[in-house]
Amino acid sequence: MQARALAATEPQRPTQSRPEFSKPSVFDVRVCEAPMPAGTHWAAIGGHHLPVRKARLDRLVVIGDTGCRLKAADNAWQACNDPAAFPFARVARQVAAWHPDAVIHVGDYEYRENPCPDDQAGCAGSPWGYGWDAWKADFFTPGAPILRTAPLILARGNHESCSRAGQGWWRFLDPRPLELHRDCNDPAFDVTGDYSAPYAVDFGGGAQIAVMDLSHTGGAAISQEDPRFAAFTDTYDRVAAMTKKARFTFAVDHYPFLAVSADEKTHALFAGNKALASTFGTRNPYLMPEGVDVLLAGHVHLWEQVSYRDHFPSQFVAGFSGTQEDIVPLPAQVPPDIEPVPGA
Repeated sequence: MQARALAATEPQRPTQSRPEFSKPSVFDVRVCEAPMPAGTHWAAIGGHHLPVRKARLDRLVVIGDTGCRLKAADNAWQACNDPAAFPFARVARQVAAWHPDAVIHVGDYEYRENPCPDDQAGCAGSPWGYGWDAWKADFFTPGAPILRTAPLILARGNHESCSRAGQGWWRFLDPRPLELHRDCNDPAFDVTGDYSAPYAVDFGGGAQIAVMDLSHTGGAAISQEDPRFAAFTDTYDRVAAMTKKARFTFAVDHYPFLAVSADEKTHALFAGNKALASTFGTRNPYLMPEGVDVLLAGHVHLWEQVSYRDHFPSQFVAGFSGTQEDIVPLPAQVPPDIEPVPGA
């Protein structure tokens, strides 16, 4: 194996939290990697058997938003010490029991941003920040049954943007090489660290999934002067080229293109995402290229599936695998005035 990232303490950098609720990221582990050649039938490391991908992936499990939410800005203190309140370990055991050919994670792995207050017994003693201890508590320890069972196809969530847990994303989970200025350590290069080109995973049988890195989407419309505009429209063009090589295409990113959400304070419903509509929508009024049949996403903390007439793909949301679920119930039928883009 080759060393991907050596143990290090990265100095405190600007994050989405106030400075007093942030700290340096301590990665007291060495990360190593090795490519597994196509056609590999068996693999092990240190006496531990590794899951090896099959030529055809038929049985897929989709999970997302698996971390335990500790966020001072929202006064959100999930009881990470309570398996019922933080159920990712139970979810992971169930996923492993299904023996899937692959597990797709739609993003948001590390939610323990800020220290648990003294008056919150449910999260007392929890590690926090963006170093290895928080990553281990939020993903690697509770998710161990999945890691032992199936290959992973991982999308990046907004919690893994450079201003949050991007350093750990690049060290531990992104399949691309770890390069200087793409590691989220220096905020001067966050534009580089926050975006990557999409890639396709072949499922066999003419099916594939296009994995998009749109973690820094947000909710507001994006102007053409914004660096995200060029990155997102380039992603569209690359996915469009991918669809010509398969008969069926899933596309995965973290933010839903076509889902319905509810404002937690007003309970008002809204659909879609203005940032994605203002970028992908300039290429295609249906937002995704012809040939994309299913969209997989998270971000909204619930399960839903939404279909529209015409040529829109079917949108699935699986943002309910560990973090606090949304409290506003959604209607079975989308109201007629709720449109992700005009006319949908």
